[in-house]
Amino acid sequence: MSYNTPVRILQGGSVLEVASGGTISILSGGSIQNAGGQSFAGSVIVSGSLSVTGVAGAPALTLGGTYGKWSFGTVGIAAGVGTFATGLSRVLSANANPLLGEAQGAGSAVFVLVDLSLSGAGSVIVRLGSVGGALWNAGGTVTYSAFGT
Repeated sequence: MSYNTPVRILQGGSVLEVASGGTISILSGGSIQNAGGQSFAGSVIVSGSLSVTGVAGAPALTLGGTYGKWSFGTVGIAAGVGTFATGLSRVLSANANPLLGEAQGAGSAVFVLVDLSLSGAGSVIVRLGSVGGALWNAGGTVTYSAFGT
């Protein structure tokens, strides 16, 4: 007997296989739980919110085998340079990019320099740059992601 459906329970009943075109829907009150370690290949799409919780005494995620957290968002920079708190205790790495409302050019910030000298306090300093490597002295908005503990 063969099955041609994208979602199927394999012989023996120990594997639920979701092939291309298949979907697992978790209804209100339902959950997916894993009592042990897990590995995953593929993608996860979340519509709504995603909550990741750890066990007592350990964070929920690892970054390259090191327990860690991340922070991301947008922040307004008033005069080409600014400092913002990430919500992390310590920042281990960060990157930032200008959020452009217009095409890149002499009238907009086109790159962001990230300074981690305040990383021990969980903060990041950013400096906007313009065409040709000049520092940008006007305001702008940057998107950022920071990884830390």
